[in-house]
Amino acid sequence: MIKITGVTLASVLVLAGCGGGGGGGSAPPAALPVATSVSGTAAKGIIKQAKVLVCRIANGVPEPDASCATGTTGNDGSYEVTLSDGYTGPAMVKVMADTTSMMVDETTGKDIPYNMTMRAVVPAVGATTTVYVTPFSEMAASAVSTTTIDATTISQAITAVQSAMSALGIDMSAMPMVDLKDDSSDAATLTLQANMVKQLAKVAMAAKNSTLLKDANGVACNAAGTTTSQQFACAVTAMAGVMNSYVTADATKSENVLAALNAQNATNVTMPIVKADGTIDMATVDMTSAASMQTAMENAGMTVTSAANTVPGMMGGMH
Repeated sequence: MIKITGVTLASVLVLAGCGGGGGGGSAPPAALPVATSVSGTAAKGIIKQAKVLVCRIANGVPEPDASCATGTTGNDGSYEVTLSDGYTGPAMVKVMADTTSMMVDETTGKDIPYNMTMRAVVPAVGATTTVYVTPFSEMAASAVSTTTIDATTISQAITAVQSAMSALGIDMSAMPMVDLKDDSSDAATLTLQANMVKQLAKVAMAAKNSTLLKDANGVACNAAGTTTSQQFACAVTAMAGVMNSYVTADATKSENVLAALNAQNATNVTMPIVKADGTIDMATVDMTSAASMQTAMENAGMTVTSAANTVPGMMGGMH
């Protein structure tokens, strides 16, 4: 005779209840959510080793930072953040300074401390979503933060910023570096990318040289005693301040920003070019010279014929 203890008997009864005929088994486990992701590049110049938050937007506001999905920018400014819960709604991306965060000063090619936060907003997160974080995306994030945030207001804010900065040819879907790695990068795409690099370089130049960009107290960003990092942060804040709301820009502030940027001559720019093997060539380029641009593209791996056919169109499309 087999002795059955109370514990063993309970186990037998549980097993008996779970198995056998009658079709009374337990329900199958719920399917796990399919993860979504947000990736892209952060650049004022290229922003390195910064903390990236992807924050879900619920009830019109971004969730607290502590709840956001997180990542870090690489030395090429790239980032990728996974949302394991499969979130597909609107989101805000924040690129925040960490202890070792640096950014490239396009006017010198040197790294300087990254000491600010730049944001971008996206109407919906998908399986793979690309979001570029730049001073122009910060303008849209600032604009949309004036209202209840949803997919519609985000799209309207992006459109409003691109309209306000139309004289610069800004397209926030353009990668803020020239990408020769992607076979689909045709001349039109390369033109948008090169133009974004050029405008970001002009932001750096204006931060250093123009008195039209001012902080909240009306002090010029390039006031005596300010560091380059402080000047860049001030310029980004001044640009964000152009937006009155998610659909309108302040005419005077917009004119000042455009005047400050358009006064800069991008003749000595450290331009990031992603080569076919995925590495980055930091080329010193006169972005007002077709010959200089063609040399940079050839040095990064574009054939002489392709460069000769592509660069004139790029130059004609840049602002």
